Amino acid sequence: MANPFANEGIQYCPILDGVNMWDIYTQYQAPAAAKTEEWNHIKLVISGVQMQVFVNNSLRLTVPKLEGRENTGSIAFDGDAYISNIEIKPNEIENLPQAEGVDLTRHEANYIRSWSITQPTTLEEGREPTTFRDLPKDEAFTEKIATERYGLVNLTRRFGSAEKRRIIWLKTIITAQEPTLANLQLGFSDEIWLYLNDQITYTDKNIFRQNMKRYPDGRISVQNGNSRLKLKKGENQLLIRISNDFYGWGLMARLENMENITAIEPYEVKKRAIEHIERYLGTYAAEISPAFKLTFVQKDSMLILEAPSQENVALDYLGNDLFKMGLG
Repeated sequence: MANPFANEGIQYCPILDGVNMWDIYTQYQAPAAAKTEEWNHIKLVISGVQMQVFVNNSLRLTVPKLEGRENTGSIAFDGDAYISNIEIKPNEIENLPQAEGVDLTRHEANYIRSWSITQPTTLEEGREPTTFRDLPKDEAFTEKIATERYGLVNLTRRFGSAEKRRIIWLKTIITAQEPTLANLQLGFSDEIWLYLNDQITYTDKNIFRQNMKRYPDGRISVQNGNSRLKLKKGENQLLIRISNDFYGWGLMARLENMENITAIEPYEVKKRAIEHIERYLGTYAAEISPAFKLTFVQKDSMLILEAPSQENVALDYLGNDLFKMGLG
């Protein structure tokens, strides 16, 4: 390396479902004083799930947990270089522990570590999912996902690779004992749309190849962005949509402080039966615009809104004669 301080000198990049995760594991890169047009000595010490990397007899990188799925395999080399004097010494681990190394972020309550999620769907290039029709219904949150090390929601590990741009929704409930302003630090790959209590609050992109990358150099980190959350007293729904079509897919979310926060839990669907649904059925028009009519019909146990030249909308029942159709 010409620059001995460049963090991109060496990097450990696991491959998941054929996806190179270089943009997801920022912490596994380091400077390395490699020499040009001379021989460089590289040594890997692997013990259980840990690995150490030495460059020219200097320890340059420690990986406390190998993140791939494979337990066996082979060694290969790629790139413009000469390779010689390869030695493999089984069971020589130089006192490196076999068990997973420490993750200091596990001591922090600030990370949002459990989410309810939808299934992935495709999203056309150039389209922004910012209308109420884009918001998922409660019943779409059929599964849960927990963070891995460093507070990472690893969507690639869960859903694999895809050729087209995909999106997924994640939802959690933040409970506050009184109205509170909270700064939410965010890491995302590649695009994010954030809603708090059905109001769009934040959107951003971290796209390396279109020069829309966020610090640090298009890799995921809680330093990618932040959103100021205006939490109300009681339960607050935090809804995030993440898109991806370039290498790793993931999310990190960390509250900068936990003042007045009493709980953070994955969203649970709460079914409300619509009392006396027949009261709402029929066609309605306003006196000032009698030609424009809204029709409410029942489908199974749901109330459906029909409007001229528009797609039908299923209304969410909140109780006490209140319904919502997204975005507030």
